[in-house]
Amino acid sequence: MFGINFNFLRGLNGPAPRYTSYPTIPEWSDCASPAPALEALYDLDNRKESPLSLYFHIPFCRTMCLYCACSVVLNRNPEVESRYVDTLMKEIDLVCEIIGTNRRVTQLHFGGGTPTKIAPKLFEKLFDKIVNSFRIDFSKELNIEIDPRTSLPGTTGDPKFLRSLGFNRVSLGIQDLDPKVQEAVRRRQTEHQSVSTYKEARSVGFESINMDFIYGLPKQTPQSFSQTIEKILQLCPDRIALFSFAKVPWVKRHQKAIKDQHLPDMEKKFRIYSESRKALTNAGYLPIGMDHFALPHDEMAKSFLDKTLIRNFQGYSLPLANDLIGFGMTATGFVGTTYLQNAKTLSEYENTINSQTLATRKYKILSKDDRIRKWVIHTIMCSFFVDKKIFSSLFGEDFDKYFASSSPRIIGMESAGLVHNSPESLTVTPLGEMFVRVIATAFDAYLLNKTDPITNLFSSSI
Repeated sequence: MFGINFNFLRGLNGPAPRYTSYPTIPEWSDCASPAPALEALYDLDNRKESPLSLYFHIPFCRTMCLYCACSVVLNRNPEVESRYVDTLMKEIDLVCEIIGTNRRVTQLHFGGGTPTKIAPKLFEKLFDKIVNSFRIDFSKELNIEIDPRTSLPGTTGDPKFLRSLGFNRVSLGIQDLDPKVQEAVRRRQTEHQSVSTYKEARSVGFESINMDFIYGLPKQTPQSFSQTIEKILQLCPDRIALFSFAKVPWVKRHQKAIKDQHLPDMEKKFRIYSESRKALTNAGYLPIGMDHFALPHDEMAKSFLDKTLIRNFQGYSLPLANDLIGFGMTATGFVGTTYLQNAKTLSEYENTINSQTLATRKYKILSKDDRIRKWVIHTIMCSFFVDKKIFSSLFGEDFDKYFASSSPRIIGMESAGLVHNSPESLTVTPLGEMFVRVIATAFDAYLLNKTDPITNLFSSSI
């Protein structure tokens, strides 16, 4: 696709954020009280016409996939899951006491963990609580992540069951179809399970189906992963997410079981990504941001083309709501100008909610500089283009003067062919699109001002 100088590539391959938020979570403050959440929610109560996005974190899994960097609780006890759902319902009540009931919701997302692991009756109980507490706009986006290993008739993972509730979008966790790779990461998921779940979701009328994949896993090769992509293209999912494996054993200790010698080296990993990107674009998929692809008819592709796509804790997202409220252990949200995150352990989350107190444990109120830089970083990540006149009209600042301290990095990236910088705009080049995560770091004031190494803060950018 491109003639890559791998010495140049090694220079780019440092730790870098994925920028699902800015400032990133390491820059947020700890809090021992729910005061920041209460202040943000009371402000939201004054904006009663603002639509909401809701995220529900279901952390439970039966087994641990070695690549996983999510907030997971291994559990096979139904009573634990029942108690957790009861706690989620109490958290809904605490939030609605402040912002009121019947607030319009244009995005509803269930993630995990394995959201489809809990029993159907338990899931219905929670879903009914949500529907009775909020005004869900079923014409917008209702999305859930499905582990195809849980997708059997009579289970929550059955697409027919989810469609009957009103879900219109699903994301299937695939990662790789190669049995050798699956065994190496302890995710034993047959090709039949993945394909049959997709076909069932399509047959019951899901409007948009996404498939998640990870490149850079142990035992993965360019040849083996090309076969996975070839098989998936025969199914033609609406969206494909192609995530880079983030090995962060200092955060997720179970990843220590993955030996470095089993991982593709940097050159092979980049080849897996670049060849997959080429195959997807040749098949008609539009490359979106750092790791997403969508067919032209899909709403994500349309939003990318009209430059309204946003980035948040769900990754790339449609611009259906500015305020995101997260429910559950470790759930994150963004309300007004404040980021919020719940307690990280199951016991602390449940004990706090059961004491009739919101479980917020980290927060960040954005300064004016934060808001400016967030806009630029997310605009670059979402559209590969910054119009400097629009920037000036939004913030009353001259782009080049405001980011003068970033100029050396921008000049270096331009000389490397990653961006084109003119008085009117900053444009990411086709080559630079593959390194947009690195380009965004040029505008991250927290990274630029760090004097200590950031090795153990973020995963490698390639």
